[in-house]
Amino acid sequence: MKETASFCKSYLLWIFSLSAILYAYSVGFYNGNNSCPGAEAIVNEVVTKAVKANPSIAAALLRMVYHDCFVRGCDASILLDPSLSNPEPEKTALINLSIRGYEVIDTAKAALERSCPGIVSCADIIALAARDAVGLSGGMAFDMPTGRLDGMISSVQDASDNLPGTTLSAKEMTQQFAQHGLTQDEMVTLAGAHTIGQAHCDQFTNRLYNFPGSPTGIDPTFHPTYAEHLKSICAVETDSDILVPLDPLSPNVFDNNYFMNGVLGMVLFSSDISLFYDVQTQAMSHLNAQYEELWETKFAKALVHLASLQLIEPGEPGEIRTNCRSRNHEL
Repeated sequence: MKETASFCKSYLLWIFSLSAILYAYSVGFYNGNNSCPGAEAIVNEVVTKAVKANPSIAAALLRMVYHDCFVRGCDASILLDPSLSNPEPEKTALINLSIRGYEVIDTAKAALERSCPGIVSCADIIALAARDAVGLSGGMAFDMPTGRLDGMISSVQDASDNLPGTTLSAKEMTQQFAQHGLTQDEMVTLAGAHTIGQAHCDQFTNRLYNFPGSPTGIDPTFHPTYAEHLKSICAVETDSDILVPLDPLSPNVFDNNYFMNGVLGMVLFSSDISLFYDVQTQAMSHLNAQYEELWETKFAKALVHLASLQLIEPGEPGEIRTNCRSRNHEL
């Protein structure tokens, strides 16, 4: 009986200590409590190898943190695979079918489990991977707070309801970001992430063919030469597998070309070009085009804010997953 009581007391003390550690969301969290001092270096090593092998994976990892955090907060719910108890998680939503980079998160998690099992959350890996993706693509280095927990809920409907598409207006995007506590300037700033990555033709051919009210059929806000170039790649009934760089000039470099391209009418999505014509966002967009260092500084702050949305609080259901694709009780 004494041994049992002693074990229970030790177990409760361990749980209390772990809870105190887990909820101290801060920069250098795993260093500060000495729970896994090499965590950020391990994630960085994995992401570095992945980006060197395929530079486009940087944009995929940056997109992943956005798609995760906009749905129930930054809790790695986007990583959960379908299961018997949850056959339709977030990743099965139509808007998430093109999300890539899951294998990078898996590799980082496996390395962390070997080094310090049961300590680093998958939600933190997503946030750190996005931060590293920016730096590895030529963007500025910045700190990313850690100490998140992994969520227990992942719903296809939540993803469909909360993730904005590429056809929204600047006003609609402002409203959607505001619902998550992000300002209009943060929304415009974060749109600059489209300086890296690729888009499928069918995401923007609505601006190339049969555009309403246009005698040429092309969205008049498109740079005409660029539009003709895109038409040579993307036919009317194009294969959705065809990819076009979001930035035609430096597709794998994290710079402010997105904004300079936007001023010239050389961005792909309706949601992007709207930022350069709406009276409330035009000045911000032009300012970001003119001052690259200012934009990069704002981007770092905005990404940290995005990656802190709706964190799981003490007493709420959360865990440190052993496998990022499954909740622990399903393993």
